[in-house]
Amino acid sequence: MIRTGIFGGTFDPVHYGHIRLAETAYNELSLDKVIFMPAYIPPHKADNIVSDWEHRVNMLKLAISDIPYFNISFLEKELQGRSYTARTLSILKEKYEALVFIMGADSFMNLDGWYHPQEIFNNAEIACACRDKEDRAALLAKADEYSSRYGGVSHILDMVKFDASSTCIRENIRNRKRCDGIIPEKVLEYIKENGLYYGT
Repeated sequence: MIRTGIFGGTFDPVHYGHIRLAETAYNELSLDKVIFMPAYIPPHKADNIVSDWEHRVNMLKLAISDIPYFNISFLEKELQGRSYTARTLSILKEKYEALVFIMGADSFMNLDGWYHPQEIFNNAEIACACRDKEDRAALLAKADEYSSRYGGVSHILDMVKFDASSTCIRENIRNRKRCDGIIPEKVLEYIKENGLYYGT
């Protein structure tokens, strides 16, 4: 059975934490490929203030260009409107045999507040990043809660802690601080060339 990872997110900008999580899921869960799914209109972002979809996609392309088992889907732009994971996965399930939805720890802890969580668990296994031992206990408890409530499978992936987020990176860029080792060099060059985040 072909197992396909789906990594949804805003990726504003994509950084090494995203890449490492996708790599970890690919290796630990024996995935055949990972498809990055940039949200067109993210429903969970305050005021939906995000960079243009085209910029976010272009940065993703640069970040994963050398990794043959990583791809990008434009489905959520094609669907228009708010990018709800439940709707996206129900469509992808018709095309792919087995789906694994990849997400960060914070998102996983709040997954029961997402749009139609039952539909998410019906259509995909969940893979979640674990940043430290304290995280693991809370994540395992949440996974048990989800299993009882929704059924389905949740995988908790151990990862080396990555002390950066897209929000912090945007702030660093705005304040002219260095981002070496946090985001791919090609992505950083794109940000500079297009003047992204400097005034936001």
